[in-house]
Amino acid sequence: MEFLKGRRFDENANRQFMMTIEDFETIEFESQKWIARLKNFVGTHRAEQLDRLKELKRYYLADNNIKHRDEKSDKYSADNRIASDWAKYITVFEQGYMLGNPVEYKNENEEIQALIDNFSKQNNEQDHNVAIKTDLAIYGRAYELLNTFKDEDGSVWVKLYRMNPEQTFVIYDDSYEQHSLMAVNYYSISYGNGHKRDFIKVYTDDAIYEYVDDNQEADTLRLKEKSDHFFNGVPVNEFSNNTDRTGAFEAVLDSIDAYDLSQSELANFQQDSNEALLVISGNPFTGVEDKDFLEDGRINPNGRLAVSQSFKKAKIIVLDDNPIPGGSSPSAHYLVKTYDTAGAEAYKERLVNDILRFTFTPDTTDSNFAGTQSGEAMKYKMMAADNYRGKQELLFEKGLMRRLRLAVNIWKIKGNDSDNYNLINETSVVFTPNIPQNDAEIVAMAKNLYGVVSEQTIFEMLEQVTGVNAEAELKRMKEETEKALEMLPRIEPQGDEVVTDEETEAKQP
Repeated sequence: MEFLKGRRFDENANRQFMMTIEDFETIEFESQKWIARLKNFVGTHRAEQLDRLKELKRYYLADNNIKHRDEKSDKYSADNRIASDWAKYITVFEQGYMLGNPVEYKNENEEIQALIDNFSKQNNEQDHNVAIKTDLAIYGRAYELLNTFKDEDGSVWVKLYRMNPEQTFVIYDDSYEQHSLMAVNYYSISYGNGHKRDFIKVYTDDAIYEYVDDNQEADTLRLKEKSDHFFNGVPVNEFSNNTDRTGAFEAVLDSIDAYDLSQSELANFQQDSNEALLVISGNPFTGVEDKDFLEDGRINPNGRLAVSQSFKKAKIIVLDDNPIPGGSSPSAHYLVKTYDTAGAEAYKERLVNDILRFTFTPDTTDSNFAGTQSGEAMKYKMMAADNYRGKQELLFEKGLMRRLRLAVNIWKIKGNDSDNYNLINETSVVFTPNIPQNDAEIVAMAKNLYGVVSEQTIFEMLEQVTGVNAEAELKRMKEETEKALEMLPRIEPQGDEVVTDEETEAKQP
């Protein structure tokens, strides 16, 4: 493969699939005409987009392109392939920074809030969101499927499932809003001995179409099953990492390759230095023959070529093969290249800075991060990452809200569908960045805000310090106040005497 040369991905590797509304409305899902078009969509995804997705996943697994570089022509030279795991480092930072603290939903309607909380608990939503964010950081896009599950007592749950971005895509209409028309998920199951079955599932706003191909040698893709669903929308939800749908480390793949190359060449230098060639010069005699090849074309074992290869394999080079006595006296030394340590380290440092800067990842090894930092100082250090996170949160929130809009069509809620839709749209999505905090500063700020903002707001600020939910803390405060009031001595009026509040307060110690 060409290393650090040319264009990395197909120019259409990240484009969205589109279809006109008119074409979509005329689809007959069991027809051969549509099946042929469906196969074309899948074939285009495989041909233009799959290579990019697989390469990004390779980098996340530290299977970088350095591992696939062409071998050196000199097989006796060191050829180390050291891959750095920058991709996972950047990915883990992004997911932890944005979702290290779980996403919170707030809705003033108690019934809606209870359903959202139960939905989140049933699906272990925090873990699911982290999986989605991981895919976003790797591929630049992520997909989830909403499906219904009926338990033993007849209750219907809405279940969330992650879908593999290497096997999934969404087709949108050509309007300005770009509504999703359908989602496509394709995969194969191998049964051994070369036998496999291909599956394609198409999700529309009211049905799921499952196609199967049992014979790979013939054009036998057919509609196997159609089933209805009641989400009133395409039940596959697509998330985007940014407006370009690029991964967290995609922009710095070249810099990662350059860093890998620098590390590998350093290892090569150290190995070659340890196994340096011994050069004997002066007036030695090896007794080689002039012919390098025999008459039958084989290498002459006593020829200059064979002898020189043998010497090289033994880490020895003879520079002089003069059979005539006299001349200069033989000498020997190791052939070692010089290495600019300072220049190489400066180069790697620049690469590291570029990788971190262009991915908006703070350098946590920086000495400036050590010790106790004020919240204001930390804000400046995290400003680039925070700005980028804010943009990502807007896109992530868009996906979360679509998730809730689909789920509300399944939940049993009092009122009509229109009212429920409006109620779910009033949900607030709260992100809390996972950033080191100075607890003393937060407490001091809360004290200064007392009497300026509501107690609810203050206790929400203090949640990250106390670890206690604001609602629970307010309930505790109310209970403690009521208990304290009960313990106060009560002064009863005598006879027809009327005691005012002011008099009662004056008599109390």
